[in-house]
Amino acid sequence: MAQYYAKRIRFRNGERLSVLQVRGGLPVHEVTLFLDGYRRLGRAANTIHVACSCIALLYRELAAAQVDLVARLRDGKFLTVPELDRLASAAQYRIDDLDDDSEDADSASNVIHISRIGFRRGKSSPPERKPVDAATSASRIRYIAKYLEFIADYVAADLPEAVQKNLQRDAARGLKVLRAHVPKVSHRAKLDARTGLSKDEQDQLLRVVHPDSPTNPWERGYVRLRNWVIVVVLLATGMRRGELLGLQIGDLDSREPRLRVYRRADTPEDTRLHQPGTKTLAREVELSPSVMKVLWSYINTHRNQIKAARKVPQIFVADDGSPLSLSSIDKLFFQLRQACPGLPVKLTSHVMRHTWNERFSEQAEALGLSTTEEERARNSQQGWSENSKTATVYTRRRTAQQGRAVSLKLQEQLDAQLKPND
Repeated sequence: MAQYYAKRIRFRNGERLSVLQVRGGLPVHEVTLFLDGYRRLGRAANTIHVACSCIALLYRELAAAQVDLVARLRDGKFLTVPELDRLASAAQYRIDDLDDDSEDADSASNVIHISRIGFRRGKSSPPERKPVDAATSASRIRYIAKYLEFIADYVAADLPEAVQKNLQRDAARGLKVLRAHVPKVSHRAKLDARTGLSKDEQDQLLRVVHPDSPTNPWERGYVRLRNWVIVVVLLATGMRRGELLGLQIGDLDSREPRLRVYRRADTPEDTRLHQPGTKTLAREVELSPSVMKVLWSYINTHRNQIKAARKVPQIFVADDGSPLSLSSIDKLFFQLRQACPGLPVKLTSHVMRHTWNERFSEQAEALGLSTTEEERARNSQQGWSENSKTATVYTRRRTAQQGRAVSLKLQEQLDAQLKPND
């Protein structure tokens, strides 16, 4: 069975593109044409890679069912309803668990995890599939439907008129069936939705991650200090991990305690295949003098001791001088979760973003800012548009606290009636 996977490519000019790769073969031509349409529309490289990963899922499922998509379409036939139902079902689960031969886009390793050996040899009970959330499943089905619509039109263009009309009619019915499987995504707040750290948890985290702490999980002095600075900057600014890893030394103001967050898609000087990106608007972020001092101290005293790092513009680098990757930040917080068992199990870099927003609300209330003033100030600092409502995602804990306080005030009016009569 052919093995399909999404693969990232970096060109000399810095542009990134994803292709659907067949192990041991060339990229799938039709998929390359489809993804090029996203590139010409100016879509971000990571968005294009997500689309490519969804199409990889499509081709894996078709290969498992021994369906040659192009050959089927050239016969004037579209996918059948059972085949489309199978695709919709597969979109509900993690891709890693759908096919033993799934491969990371940046990896060419032939190593097979030992847990998969039994399944390959015909083990009676396959590994349990892990579901994805409704939003991910919906996104996959939409991308697959867009591609199927594209390739059906692409193949139909070279068919005789009668066969072409039959294919277009069959495709329209099939796509309607597939899109009917797109799950509804609830935007209601969940009880277990992610929130930030409480003040006590934040203090505990800073104590553990401090480079002089005996509970700091890292051994090498440079790594201990760099990771501490990373946590401090994330808590101080609320920026995303991609924005953090995109920071360059030139983005720091040498005269004022502030830094600039830029959008640098496909920049040639960033050698990382998976380039960390900035989703929000470019902006200036104010820092306290103490945070700025910590940042400059790390750069001048520790980072500059790594010779290879002097040629790298990015602020945060590994101890070999290469820019840190997104997976490095994930690994950092994984190790922190192990070192801080009392902290939330889901401690991630994004929890720092939630924490910043909750602290921001507290300070805005202390300063007496109106709701409108707070909203505009937050949007400015986070790089959101002036009328953005994204803040509601990051202030769940604060909103819940205010709701509880109001509810208790209302209940106080019932206290007199609830007391027993003398």
